[in-house]
Amino acid sequence: MQNYYFIDFHVHPAAELIRLRNKLHNAGAVASALYPIDIDPTLSLTLHGLYRLARDLGMYVDVKSVVREIYDLISRWPEYMIDNMKLWYEIFKEGVSDFFIPFSSINPSFGGRYVKQKIREMEHLGLRGVFVSPTLQFFNPATSPAFKQLMEYAEKNNVLVIMHLGMPRDVDERVVTHIMPKNLMEILEEYRPYMVISGLGTSPDRFNLWVREVLRVMRKYDNTYLSTPGINCYLFNDESARPVLNTLGPERILFGSGYPYRRFRDLMSDVKCIEGSDGISNVDKEVIMMNNAIDLFKYHGFRINENLST
Repeated sequence: MQNYYFIDFHVHPAAELIRLRNKLHNAGAVASALYPIDIDPTLSLTLHGLYRLARDLGMYVDVKSVVREIYDLISRWPEYMIDNMKLWYEIFKEGVSDFFIPFSSINPSFGGRYVKQKIREMEHLGLRGVFVSPTLQFFNPATSPAFKQLMEYAEKNNVLVIMHLGMPRDVDERVVTHIMPKNLMEILEEYRPYMVISGLGTSPDRFNLWVREVLRVMRKYDNTYLSTPGINCYLFNDESARPVLNTLGPERILFGSGYPYRRFRDLMSDVKCIEGSDGISNVDKEVIMMNNAIDLFKYHGFRINENLST
C-alpha cells in the first residue's frame, strides 16, 4: 500500500495518456503536470540555432551526433508531444483532464513573431504555464530576444515558467559550471516570473555539480523552485546533497519523476527514496510531494481538480 500520495510535477506526454495516468496513479500520483516540448521534428529550422548556441558558448558541437540523438528521441513521440493544441484536445478527448494539468511549450529559437503567435494560442487554450529547454530547443537564455519576450510576458501575466536545464554526459562541463548559471542569472536579473528548474537527463556523475550550480542561482532568486526528476535518490539520501535541503528548505522543492522518459521502476524508486529518507520530516515530505505543487497551481490560476484545491 502506498504511504504517500503525490503530485508529479514533471511528466511528458510521450505515450498514450490513459496508460500514463494509470501507471502514475498506481504509483500514488493524484495529479500530474504534463509538459509538451515545442521542437522542430526535422531540425531543419533550428540547426542554425544549434550552431549559434555553440558559438555563443565557445564550444565545438558534433552536429551529426546531436541530430542523431534527438531524432532517436523524437521518433518515438506521439504528435501531441510537440503540439500544445493537440495535447490539450487529447486530454479532454481521453477524459483525463481531472488528472493531467497541461502546460504549453514555446520554442524561442523560432523567433519573436512565432513566440507572439504561440502566446496567443496559450491564452486561447487557457494554459497557465510554459515549458522551455535551451538544451533541446537550441537557444541561449541570456541572448535570445524571443526568449526575453516570453519572459516579459510570463512576468506580466503571472505565467509559470519551467526551465529544463538537463546536462547529459556529452555536454561540455563548462556549460554546467559557468555558462548555465551565468546566463540564467542574467535573465532573472531582468525578469522575475516564478520559475521551476529541472535537470532531467543530467547524468548521475554530474548530479553534485549540477545541483551545486543551480543552488548558486536559487540562493539569489527566491522566485525559483527546484523540480527533482532524476535526482530524488541523490537529493534525499546522499549526505553531499544536505546543503541543498538546508539552504532551500522544503518549500522550494517539487517532486518530479520525468516519467515516461525515465522508466516506471525509476519512478517507484524515486518515491521510495523520499518515503524512506531520514533527512526530512514526514511533514516536509508532504510539502515536497504535494503541497508546494498545489500552492503554485493555485497562485498561477491553473484549473485543477476541486479535490486538490480543498
